[in-house]
Amino acid sequence: MKITKVLLSFAVVAISLFAVAQSVSVKTIEEYNSLLPVWGTSWSPGAKSINGYYPTFYTGFAMRQQAPERIHVRVSRGNQTRISVILDDQALTDYAFDLVKRYEVYRALTKGPGAKLNVNPSGSKLLPQLDLYNQIIESPNYDILGLVDRASKGAESAESTYAKSLNILRALNPGRVFILNLNLAQEFAKWKTQVQQSSGGNAAKITGNPQETIIAINTLLFGRVNYTQKPSADVMAKLTKAITLATNGASDNEFTMAALDLFVAVTGSKYDFKVVNNQGHWQKALQCSSASSCYLSYPEFTAIYPTGSVEEKTSDEFGNRINAFSTPGLWQFLSRSGGREVDNIRNEPYYGFAPKMDYQDIGNGFHNPAVRFWDPSKAVKQALGLNPGHNTYWAVKRGGVSHGCLRFSIGGVWEFRQIIPVENSKMTQVSFFGNRAQDFDLYDIDGSGELKVMGTEYFISYGLQGADSTARREGKGLEINADKKYDFYVDLYGAKNVFSLNEKQEYVFANPRISLPSYLDFKKASVSTRLQIPGQYRLYEQAYEKDKVQMYAIGEMTPQNKLIARLMGRVRGCAPTSNKQQCGEAAFDQELKSLVK
Repeated sequence: MKITKVLLSFAVVAISLFAVAQSVSVKTIEEYNSLLPVWGTSWSPGAKSINGYYPTFYTGFAMRQQAPERIHVRVSRGNQTRISVILDDQALTDYAFDLVKRYEVYRALTKGPGAKLNVNPSGSKLLPQLDLYNQIIESPNYDILGLVDRASKGAESAESTYAKSLNILRALNPGRVFILNLNLAQEFAKWKTQVQQSSGGNAAKITGNPQETIIAINTLLFGRVNYTQKPSADVMAKLTKAITLATNGASDNEFTMAALDLFVAVTGSKYDFKVVNNQGHWQKALQCSSASSCYLSYPEFTAIYPTGSVEEKTSDEFGNRINAFSTPGLWQFLSRSGGREVDNIRNEPYYGFAPKMDYQDIGNGFHNPAVRFWDPSKAVKQALGLNPGHNTYWAVKRGGVSHGCLRFSIGGVWEFRQIIPVENSKMTQVSFFGNRAQDFDLYDIDGSGELKVMGTEYFISYGLQGADSTARREGKGLEINADKKYDFYVDLYGAKNVFSLNEKQEYVFANPRISLPSYLDFKKASVSTRLQIPGQYRLYEQAYEKDKVQMYAIGEMTPQNKLIARLMGRVRGCAPTSNKQQCGEAAFDQELKSLVK
């Protein structure tokens, strides 16, 4: 078992606090995070556990997005999944109300004689995360309850509610909310140069080739179009016009307006919403009147999760052996017969009674780590900041581990469920973009104009105790590699002609390839359109979002209790001014009433 020394300074504080965690007072998200393990989560089961496991619910602070087209899910080389969410005015206006609705529902289901969920089952040792969540909601540092109270009474304007909710979201999700101000004229000018080269002055070289068409459409605003439909005649006409103007010396204004027309056609309603500007007034997110004034301005949430993949290897063009993916291509989440909706709760205890969200008919989907460690050593507990009294540890392996599914941490899978829509009918409209195993996720995450290779600060690997179904759920050989990052990345990305360290000791990737999954690849487990991006690109390593979940006992996992466990990922609150049918609150309230009486 390999243990890093780098994490110890962070973990010592956590260990000292765990002894008094039940009585710790927190007012900030930083204080909450300081009480959690560095990576993964831990507990000790009691008599009310199910094969040593407990169901959980989410105690983090991500928002919910009810519009499927504004959610982008992509897995890529390096074993991470990026979820980027366009934050429209509806998502932000509802945000504080959603936090408070969860606060109220959690309290109703865990307190008093009618409580359904026991968050302190006898004989167990669990992290008191619900208490920590409640303290953040009640904290004067964020004034969440105050904002909701004032807005409910009409004492906050719509603009103020939006702006304050955005500030709260940013504060509670440090490093994951970005205020973008994209100069579309500049982006379209880059595209102009690209299509001039690829078309050679003949638009038909692009429009007559399906792969070239997909490249042209999706690079119009790199990483933020993600077009999934077969291009219509109208889209093809607009593409032809934009390419023709790009190559025949048209004025900047004429070309920019044609490119904008194409952009609106291929993004649909994705960017059709309003934002509050720096003067505190509403304006459209997309403001474009000429080549000298053409901007797309909005906030975006991006989370990057370490991901376990199929236990197989493949090779890149340089002969590097890297982790394979079972499901490259374009997918949508599935609803199945027998009431098994997208956020299905499986019977097997090792799934942790958390959502298993499938996108392939044979059963591949996103789910929890599904591998645990019994009785981790004192050194492991110290390195990771685990409670000394806990005897069970759960963490996702960033590497090959599954038969084909993609695995998240338990906090990550519940956060994923929190982000996507409440209703099953909308969940099935969320698209999943699976890169080829050889291809990177290149993205301008903060709108700075610099593309970076997406990654995450997470360095856990391990093996399995055996090949049979039981042994595959028990881990061995836990490796915590934070002080051996270079070696970890060599194994993860490959060594030959892939990356190097620059003079600032930053990881830099050379000429990465990207995947552009499209309608050509829908449900085909392949990607037909790829693109190599010349140049040197720095690695972006997002800090790991600590697992924020509350474990609880509910008795036997009967069909009724499975529905209650599923319901915990559907809790939804909206602003008084919101349409309760559209925002998802009515659907949740109806289901709550039918299940909890």
